[in-house]
Amino acid sequence: MDWSNVTAGELLDALREVEWKAPPRSPKEFFAKFTPPKTAAKWQSRLKCNIYYYRTNYVILLVLALLFAFYRSPMALLSIALLCFAMLCTNDTFATSYSDRITRMIKKVYPQLAAKIRNAGANLNIAPSRKNSRVTILGLPRIYVVLVTTTLSLALIYLFSALWTVGIYSGVAFGVILSHASMRTPNLKARLASAREEFRAVWRGYNDYTI
Repeated sequence: MDWSNVTAGELLDALREVEWKAPPRSPKEFFAKFTPPKTAAKWQSRLKCNIYYYRTNYVILLVLALLFAFYRSPMALLSIALLCFAMLCTNDTFATSYSDRITRMIKKVYPQLAAKIRNAGANLNIAPSRKNSRVTILGLPRIYVVLVTTTLSLALIYLFSALWTVGIYSGVAFGVILSHASMRTPNLKARLASAREEFRAVWRGYNDYTI
């Protein structure tokens, strides 16, 4: 897969639709080989490839940095957990599986409410041209859940005067992620994974066309 032709928007779409249940790459692979890119074009291609391939490692690194920053403040940790939840909800697979799991739990206690949640999600009037907008969480449009959760998280961070700490530790974490993604030489497994995802994308598009 030629990552130099992949735009930032396409990369974000791929990260939103990809399966996030895969375990992180091993430390041996994560820290295997580092070389500086020779040109700006190769740097951009490497950056996109590594962000996609090591996505789980980077998320874990960011979460660990924030946990280290607020391990003495339970309410600040709650705000970080809400923010991480909002980020995960932007992924289609996580949002759908989470909504289905909670709905099944509700069904065991209150079947009528579970039926109403499913009907609300099925009858929701959303523009069909925007495929990612059709994802719902507990019968509500995903964008509403993400906005409310993010707003609540930021409000808690502000109330506990943690904005400066969040900014510092997030900046350090993103700096480490950017450095690793820029210097880590893409290996054969990364290229094979990229080619496999490209094939799946083409196959999904073929199925949508035929259906």
